[in-house]
Amino acid sequence: MKILIVGAGLAGLSLARALLNRGIHADIIERRPDWNTPGFGLFLPGNASRALADLGLLSKATHSAVPIRRQDFYDYRGTYLSTIDSEAFWADCGPCLGMPRAVMHAILRESVAELPIRTGRTIAKLRQVAEGCLVTFDDDSTETYDLVVGADGLNSRVRQMAIDPAPPTYTGNGCWRFFAANVPGIDAWTVMVAKGRTMLAEPIDRSTLYVYIDITQAANDPRELATGAELQAIFADFAAPLGPLLEQLLPATPLHFSRIETVRPKADFSGRVVLIGDAAHATSPSMAEGAGMAFEDAVLLADAITATDDLGAALEGYAARRNPRVSWVQKQSEARDRLRRLPLAISGGLLRYAGGSLYRRSYTPLLAEA
Repeated sequence: MKILIVGAGLAGLSLARALLNRGIHADIIERRPDWNTPGFGLFLPGNASRALADLGLLSKATHSAVPIRRQDFYDYRGTYLSTIDSEAFWADCGPCLGMPRAVMHAILRESVAELPIRTGRTIAKLRQVAEGCLVTFDDDSTETYDLVVGADGLNSRVRQMAIDPAPPTYTGNGCWRFFAANVPGIDAWTVMVAKGRTMLAEPIDRSTLYVYIDITQAANDPRELATGAELQAIFADFAAPLGPLLEQLLPATPLHFSRIETVRPKADFSGRVVLIGDAAHATSPSMAEGAGMAFEDAVLLADAITATDDLGAALEGYAARRNPRVSWVQKQSEARDRLRRLPLAISGGLLRYAGGSLYRRSYTPLLAEA
């Protein structure tokens, strides 16, 4: 089978690896000209680790990651709310890991090193013909494939051209990301909450924290341009353990800002074109399942298309298997986002007295095999 993977991020490279494990050498293109990959940190829950094991990469990932054994919750004043024993919860599934996204990307690239990846290349046209899917690249060259996989992220060109032209949906939250020295010695996934504001940090190596901050904001809120000093002002009332991390930002430090947007196209595939990863189901990071869903997509799509010669039936089966799980993650992410917008008296009380129950409700379905 001749397959084109559009996008060499986590989803695309995971699929390339899964196919390679099954004897299929896919073509891969990536619009970026180099591997200066964006992104900061990853938190991989147990189901993501299980999918990495299926890809044969869990050992390498674990060696390059920090085990995350628990999740600690505080309010913005530093008042302790609750702890989740994530190691125990995911024990039969896989370890929870914190690591730089760039490290995970490098592991995936190395795992498909025998495959050429054409960087600085994208698609100009897609046309489904009797022989397959005719692809015109941006250099006007053409190639016909049995299957084209859109793994090209939130603003997927493949999705817009072949399946659903609708743009992503803004969630009402914007976020900043940065790295900080782990001066306070944080050894867990740690979050602090206030109404409409969240600050989270996790260790990703021996000395570094990945810090994620979000706020509820209107689509035209100018705070997307916040400098370090402006962000310090917005979160000036956040106490330890995380508030002091903002002191590491220089007044003019540029920060990575993004509006949090979601995607749920009208279909996962059309003819010989299928979507995976954020191109198919981008969601808010509230469940930390973006990478996990991408890894699972890769394993299950590779299984589906190598189990039968009927590609249409394979894609139907893949979509039917993935949709309930993906929809659950998106709905739970939306529920968590709504919780953060409640007055602290409500959200803090829920996290203090029902945090464990809420966690189990959200994640128990993901303990089962995808």
